[in-house]
Amino acid sequence: MNENRKLAGKKRQEYDAKVKKQVAGYALVGLRRSDYAGVFQKINDHDQIAWLAEIKLDGFQRSLFVKLCSARDKDGNIRRRGMLQGLHVKPERRSFDLIDIPDGGERFQGIIELQDARLIINVIPASTGRDRRIYLCHLEVVRSDA
Repeated sequence: MNENRKLAGKKRQEYDAKVKKQVAGYALVGLRRSDYAGVFQKINDHDQIAWLAEIKLDGFQRSLFVKLCSARDKDGNIRRRGMLQGLHVKPERRSFDLIDIPDGGERFQGIIELQDARLIINVIPASTGRDRRIYLCHLEVVRSDA
């Protein structure tokens, strides 16, 4: 009897792992390439300045949106946060912290860990032809099976 329970438990774990992998695969439907880009636009979000970039996907004619905002924490340090919208994953996996990239400039990076993939969001400053400063959003999809 105990053998049957162990076998049933093992089968259930294998099935759960398979389902989680399928759900993660469904969430990434439309992300066929490994790199995507967008340009951040300044928006007002609940009386707070935020930045929003639209990333057009190459599958199923849909878009992802990356929203960034910053606020001071209780110690007075600036904390930069991001939120990915349009990807069907759990809410706690949609938000991310941005960290400074130490190579200079105002470059930041955030990472979202998924079941079988990692989404790396890079914020890169750039200049336009009229010396206007813009920020680019580079989304990199790193799949674990690749």
